[in-house]
Amino acid sequence: MDKLKIRAYNIRFGDAYLISVPDKGSNNQVKTRYILVDVGNSLSRAGGIDDVFEPVVKDILAVLGGNPLDLYIMTHEHMDHIQGLPYAQAYHFQNENLKDKLKVQYAWFTASSETNYYSSHPEAKEKKLMMEEAYFEIQSYFNFLKASGEYVPSSLENLLLINNPRRTKDNVKYLQDLALHNYYVHRESDLRGTHPFNEAQFEIWAPEEDTSIYYGRFRPMALGLISTGRSKRKSIIPELIPPPGVDADDFYNLVKKRRGYLENLLAIDKAANNTSLVFCLKWRGWRLLFTGDAEVRSWKTMNKYNQLKPVHFIKISHHGSHTGTPDDDLLGKVLPEGQHDDRTRKAVVSTWKDTYNNVPDQATVDQYDPNLPEERRRCDELHVLDHNKTPGSFEDIEFEDLG
Repeated sequence: MDKLKIRAYNIRFGDAYLISVPDKGSNNQVKTRYILVDVGNSLSRAGGIDDVFEPVVKDILAVLGGNPLDLYIMTHEHMDHIQGLPYAQAYHFQNENLKDKLKVQYAWFTASSETNYYSSHPEAKEKKLMMEEAYFEIQSYFNFLKASGEYVPSSLENLLLINNPRRTKDNVKYLQDLALHNYYVHRESDLRGTHPFNEAQFEIWAPEEDTSIYYGRFRPMALGLISTGRSKRKSIIPELIPPPGVDADDFYNLVKKRRGYLENLLAIDKAANNTSLVFCLKWRGWRLLFTGDAEVRSWKTMNKYNQLKPVHFIKISHHGSHTGTPDDDLLGKVLPEGQHDDRTRKAVVSTWKDTYNNVPDQATVDQYDPNLPEERRRCDELHVLDHNKTPGSFEDIEFEDLG
């Protein structure tokens, strides 16, 4: 009996999935083909220990057994999804070439990571430049605070690290050099010729080609920065004195609030998450949904274009954050309450406590609980890859050919 298998790696706060797909050719011979989705984790705090990459990559190579990796998929440009293979190459496989070992045939990247993307999408370019300018101002401000002995919450530092555009570009470039054929895909992409599968089929639900729709508003910031070009940026905090008759504590709290960096840092993070490549893999009656870190804005856009359909498997978006799961109306289109057919429904979430505040959000994860009453149940199995699991280990989620 043929089985499709998703190997979900315990990679701490990040994503790494290896999918083994029995693929029947025109001669009715079955060949196992392989898809790798992301490999990365957080750069700091509890979810960011990178020793996990060595056992994960070694296991990937063992599963491949010398066969090529048929398709690599990068869901979006966040370090907790992309840094694993470059890190493993630099620190665990210095004397070996992972490119030669993985033998990646095809690779999919989110459309906006293509080298010339922004030259043909001026509105997205304008918003991207605004985002990067805000990013480097916030980075300089944090550096100044730390140099002055002031406290910067580690969760905010981590958010800054995974959105670093310079490091992101280096990692994406490494991944782009792995495959024989690279494709930059979005919802309207024609997928013919972009992969070697015969029987298995794919749907791209997101993102839209024009990523400008995913950028929120940027607030004006009052960080006390002097900019003399990105490489010579420096920070100053001007001396501010409360006006006569104004309480000093109230005044300084207001100044801190109006600096505006937190809202902009979150907007930067959301923009990248919402460009996540969301795809549905269809195999012998099963529908398996991989969501990257898509947040509510992306889910609403998918709904606008009638992409949301019932599935049998979901990779819970954004590591179990409440921002990655849409409200009941939209979630119900993907995982209706009660049974919508006679196939088992499964979910997986890859997360790690004490990495970001309130992630995973327990109320969000509870929506996928298989122990809910039958009339409210969305899933029959829930796999949680978290701090209770051994980093670098894995769980296999299987789907049998039901004929």
